[in-house]
Amino acid sequence: MSSAPSPGHRVHRGAPRTDLIRMVGGSSSASPQRRAVNELLVGYDDYIRASHGAEVAGYVIQIAEDDALSIDLFDVTRHEVVVARHSEAANTVLSTLGEVLLAARFFTPTATRLVLLPGLPSPDLVDLLHELDVTIVWPSGSGTFTRSR
Repeated sequence: MSSAPSPGHRVHRGAPRTDLIRMVGGSSSASPQRRAVNELLVGYDDYIRASHGAEVAGYVIQIAEDDALSIDLFDVTRHEVVVARHSEAANTVLSTLGEVLLAARFFTPTATRLVLLPGLPSPDLVDLLHELDVTIVWPSGSGTFTRSR
């Protein structure tokens, strides 16, 4: 799939963050929230590679001269941008929503949007994300994940 940038923006493809996490072992100096996100990302990366042979990548999108957006995990095979967070609390999910909506628009065609969380958020948040065409993904067992749709 193409990853053509929007006018005035540069999209740089690289290795997914999961490769770095594996190299440094998740880093014990990271915050508990960062470690939780790292575990989710690595688990989901392993899952999608095993379940459908996904090719994964990471991206850095240069939004402005001094502003860049880092995409930790992109499923190239399914053209899906993945944004992970450590909590399904409302304020966390809402900020994640903004990030995934922004990130997806830099890909042509627009990437499918996934939010990777440790659990399913409240029904109101699920409805909101689905209204905005965002799928929620969460761990559902040893090495498996469930999609909200």
